[in-house]
Amino acid sequence: MRTLRLLGLIILVTWLASACTTTQNMSKYNFAKLYKGSELAIKPKFTVFHETESNSTVHFQILSNGLLYNKPENLEDYTANLKFMYLLYESFTSTTIVDSASFTISDVNNEKVNKSITGMFEIKAQYPKRYILRIIVKDLNRDIEEEQLIQIDKTSRQNRQNYFMENVKTQQPMVSYQINNNGAVKITHNDKMIKRIIVKYYDREFPLSPPPFVSYNAKRFEFEPDSFYYVTLDSNNSFETNFTLEGLYHIQSDSSATEGLTIMRVDKYFPTIKKHEDMLPSLRFISTNKEYKSISQAEDSQDAVDEFWLDRTSSPDKSRELIRNYYSRIEDSNEFFTSHVPGWKSDRGLVYVVFGPPDNIYRSVSGESWIYGNNKSQPNLTFNFTKTFNPFSDNDFRLKRSPEYKSFWYNAVDTWRQGRVYSY
Repeated sequence: MRTLRLLGLIILVTWLASACTTTQNMSKYNFAKLYKGSELAIKPKFTVFHETESNSTVHFQILSNGLLYNKPENLEDYTANLKFMYLLYESFTSTTIVDSASFTISDVNNEKVNKSITGMFEIKAQYPKRYILRIIVKDLNRDIEEEQLIQIDKTSRQNRQNYFMENVKTQQPMVSYQINNNGAVKITHNDKMIKRIIVKYYDREFPLSPPPFVSYNAKRFEFEPDSFYYVTLDSNNSFETNFTLEGLYHIQSDSSATEGLTIMRVDKYFPTIKKHEDMLPSLRFISTNKEYKSISQAEDSQDAVDEFWLDRTSSPDKSRELIRNYYSRIEDSNEFFTSHVPGWKSDRGLVYVVFGPPDNIYRSVSGESWIYGNNKSQPNLTFNFTKTFNPFSDNDFRLKRSPEYKSFWYNAVDTWRQGRVYSY
């Protein structure tokens, strides 16, 4: 991986107009583009580290295979050019911008190899406050842009944003809380007074979310870890470790608190679906009890899964297309909605897989509203998700369930079972 060439940092003055943004608060803005998995190419990832009382750093990673590299006639190198623009708001409902800027980076890739492009920028965020950071990344060669929303939480000195992770081998920042290999990770805490860290390990199997019309009480999480160990921080306030067992690793500077940095050790293919045994569990969304039991107990589960999909259509080609669409939604759910559980197992993952990406998404500090439909051919269908406090993740949202969803659910499931991709 090459070090990026930073072309410049410019204070953002006129971007509100050029980015087609108004001064309305973000709770009124449609964020449906955030979850349009098949339409996303750049797919930037970010992580936040609180460096000081008044400054935080935002580290980013972009994979080169999603970018367009051009070689203009007057230049010798194939180069991708990206523009980053960010706005730091006081809250979802505020129009007050605390900090804003834009900068451009370029990356040379004459060998046309797949690589990771990383970098960072600073924001002015004060303890003890919360903010909403909106970041827009534009591929200047392709003239497309994508965005992310990140909650900046400086109200706690225990949460995940007080830790910084980097890959020991590559010395690159890690921007995901899911790790799919045994490589060594270096973790740094921002409080120089902290000398010892506890690492708690949880081996848990979480159930699927039931259909949206089913009311249920989620089982209480058992916080007693399966195992734990202490580590002493070095002179740089860091330690190195490996996450070898699949499960949750909860890292804390104060064992009496609930918050901390949680790492999910996942399968090497995560978030993608590469193995037939990984294709089976999510079939539960659209299969009958009898079908699922039969597939689960089959001598050859691979053949049984294939047979399920072949039974839905009249040809192998149509089955492959149906499979591609269904499991693309599973993979997108893993990308967007993973918390302490894989994204496809979450409430948002359940709705996303069966109904597809919503037409409208409105966000607030307390949750998200997903709206399907265009008010023309059929009435709108709305799902409301409430953001839940979760010491392991800030990405846990619970569906407000209702019996009114029952007919919509069975209509969607029947469409899949008839061999057609469902979109409301």
